[in-house]
Amino acid sequence: MKEALITGSEGFAGQHLWKELKDHGYSVSGTTLAIPESGLSENVYQCDVLDEISLQKLLATLKPEIIFHLAAQTNPGLSFRKPQLTVEINTIGTINLLEAVRANPALHPRIIIIGSSSEYGPVRPGNLPITEEHPLDPIDPYATSKVASWFIARQYVRSFGLDIVYVTPFNHTGPGQALGFLAPDTASQIAAIEKQQSPGVITTGDLSSSRDYCDVRDVVRAYRLLIDKGVSGERYIVSSGHSVSSQEIVDTLIGLSSSRINKSVDPKRNRPSDIKDSFGSHQKITQATGWEPRIPLEQTLSDLLDWYRSKA
Repeated sequence: MKEALITGSEGFAGQHLWKELKDHGYSVSGTTLAIPESGLSENVYQCDVLDEISLQKLLATLKPEIIFHLAAQTNPGLSFRKPQLTVEINTIGTINLLEAVRANPALHPRIIIIGSSSEYGPVRPGNLPITEEHPLDPIDPYATSKVASWFIARQYVRSFGLDIVYVTPFNHTGPGQALGFLAPDTASQIAAIEKQQSPGVITTGDLSSSRDYCDVRDVVRAYRLLIDKGVSGERYIVSSGHSVSSQEIVDTLIGLSSSRINKSVDPKRNRPSDIKDSFGSHQKITQATGWEPRIPLEQTLSDLLDWYRSKA
């Protein structure tokens, strides 16, 4: 049984990845920054990626054969308000993890680092879909911090022989996604309206942009497949292969409710800079692993809405 460690295991994708790995026979441990009121779950350890010494001690204790680095500040909007924190967590945190691996000569783990499709920035419609060969052009602090992590990862492969696979997932959603993103923000408002906890109006930002959406459960399956079939030093896009408008995301969620719901646009929800349309090609990871997205978007959004209904 292989030992896997997930940094940021209590986050949205981390929780789904934990289940995916357990279902396929892995022994799993994880890290979290904050201890919940209910206490730490079994095999979850408090560890700050900005504390290199703590990372070294944890790796020496657990001796993982596979490390999934998910711990990050993942909200692009927040990165404009807290750029220093975003870079510290996403870039310095990645360096600290890699240095902690180097500090334990007996360890030779496969490290899977999670980047972001936003690293590619705005791409002209005629140049879509985005592939791994597209130039990187970040337009916000979050994406910039991830680009830096990619170049750091590549340098550690070349200079120190670390076994690193880099993944750039496009947007993913599903049950358990926290607020701060379009789909969960909309789903939570609909659930509150259904419980008559708020008026029958949902508030969104501008809905004219389009994005590539996958189900988080499909995405973590891709992460697992890269354990055995990813090539060290390479980056892989995980995407659906097409874009969906923000308007369609909101309208689909509203259509899943029997309540009468109106929409209102709040300009304060718009980001200082945004990309109008973006979707990627999953050809490279499909050729390497056989991965393709399986879960239809409507099912993803239905499961997300049901999750928020259970919380309302």
